Amino acid sequence: MLNEFVDDDAYRLSSSLCAAPELAIVGVAEVDGDAGHFNIHLKGTLCPHKIADGELARLLHICSLLHAVIIQSADVLLVQYVTLTEDSRMHATEKRAAGATAKSEVKGELVEFSWWLKKQGYAESTIRQYSKNIKILAERGANLYDPDSTKDVIARQEWSNARRSVVIASYTAFLHKHGESWEPPKCRVTRKLPFIPTEQEIDSLIAASGKKTATLLQLLKETAMRGGETDKLKWINIDTENRTVTLNTPEKNSLPRIFKVSNKLLGMLNSLPKRTEYVFGGRTAKSRRATFYRTRQQAAKKLQNPRLLRITFHTLRHWKATTLYHQTKDILYVKNFLGHRKIENTLLYIQVAEVIFKETTDEFTVRVAQGPKEIKELLEVGFAFVCEKDGLMFFRKRK
Repeated sequence: MLNEFVDDDAYRLSSSLCAAPELAIVGVAEVDGDAGHFNIHLKGTLCPHKIADGELARLLHICSLLHAVIIQSADVLLVQYVTLTEDSRMHATEKRAAGATAKSEVKGELVEFSWWLKKQGYAESTIRQYSKNIKILAERGANLYDPDSTKDVIARQEWSNARRSVVIASYTAFLHKHGESWEPPKCRVTRKLPFIPTEQEIDSLIAASGKKTATLLQLLKETAMRGGETDKLKWINIDTENRTVTLNTPEKNSLPRIFKVSNKLLGMLNSLPKRTEYVFGGRTAKSRRATFYRTRQQAAKKLQNPRLLRITFHTLRHWKATTLYHQTKDILYVKNFLGHRKIENTLLYIQVAEVIFKETTDEFTVRVAQGPKEIKELLEVGFAFVCEKDGLMFFRKRK
């Protein structure tokens, strides 16, 4: 039975946390002096230049959750951590009904839960959020194995309905992992209208940012990608020749997309170092957001514009969707651009656009074209085709 736990833990540590095949598990278990515990020694060859920074960061993060010790010398990586024997696991199970889940048990459960979510196909961002919510519930006194106890803790929190619904979904998944179910508390979430900054405000943030952050913001502005989607963007997805960016790893069950981007964005992308296969590799997503928040704070103070503090990565997705609908009046086009599977998720931007651009004049500049050259010139500067009459093609653009 001991070897079964060793093999399972070793596989979980290697497969879920460091996908690099260069790190081969060849370790064995050695019984420790403390009753009910033993150390597992995992050894493998570590090739830093072959392992993406994100993979190594995940390995270090999970090892910290497991209280693992990492010893590296030359090209050898040694990982040690403590796990429980079968008797200790049974003893921990018996204590579940005693009250709040023990801190040591929570850490092990979080690792198990994260791995289970990954096997179910959840996005990395969802895994992080769900695991964080379960940890918060335990820290605030919930017995994770008692739905009534957990429901009581949720009821005492002064959370918004949106936050509460995500916590409820997190705990529902946790129970599902254990083969259990519950009657979740009622929580009705009303979708709020998003904050839409001006293009000038977005551009001022881009101008105030460093090279990598500015490139990320410009990419979000032009493509309306989600922040998590840019984390997975690889250099092979950038086609400089055709000026396109392809998204084959969408989040939230969205559809894959391909975007035509500006020469400005291409130039910014090409100026970034290519140290890993990922465009924005080298730093964690959390680190990138922290850098952006500092930049945003400084820009808001310098420009005396507190509205900048309301801009997040996802705000640029809302801005792009609202602007696109205003420009095209084609909600199906906006739906496809965002990768939505359901039109209901896109209809929100009709209302937002009508409010945001309500004061915009309906006056147009009209041009007439006869040949392909004139048509091409008008389309390149933003004119839209209206109709054809007597062999002439009429185009217009808002003033």
